[in-house]
Amino acid sequence: VIAAMLRAPRAAASLAVPADPSRALQPVDAISGALMLMQRSLFDRLDGWDGSYRLHAEDLDLCRRARQAGALVAVANDLQVLHVRGVSSRARPFFVEWHKHRGLWRYFRKFEASQRGLFTQLGVWLAIWTHAAAQVPRLLQQKSPQTR
Repeated sequence: VIAAMLRAPRAAASLAVPADPSRALQPVDAISGALMLMQRSLFDRLDGWDGSYRLHAEDLDLCRRARQAGALVAVANDLQVLHVRGVSSRARPFFVEWHKHRGLWRYFRKFEASQRGLFTQLGVWLAIWTHAAAQVPRLLQQKSPQTR
């Protein structure tokens, strides 16, 4: 999934699991931390959020640890929520992009790197940070006075 998001970030929405209307709760690999409900006892057992993430990917991390602990991670298909893009994304775009990519690299290192060869690890590192560098022109254009 991470590789697909890096290849085509604008198409990331198409990576979403389609809702199955026949299921009130639909199992998924991860859900957005923008709206997440969990029993406090499970959260405590998992030691909560991993503070090594500054922004982004901490929800992927928590969901993965929950699944590894045997918990069900699911989407409630009978609920609809609208999440308006966060304020920090608009006010500090370079900061957010840096930590987004840093979070993806941390997640890969924590859960996947030990199962991958050195060349694959290097390839993932290059993909993540090449993608981060490719965001700079877009971010500069957004901050440019001519675009306002």
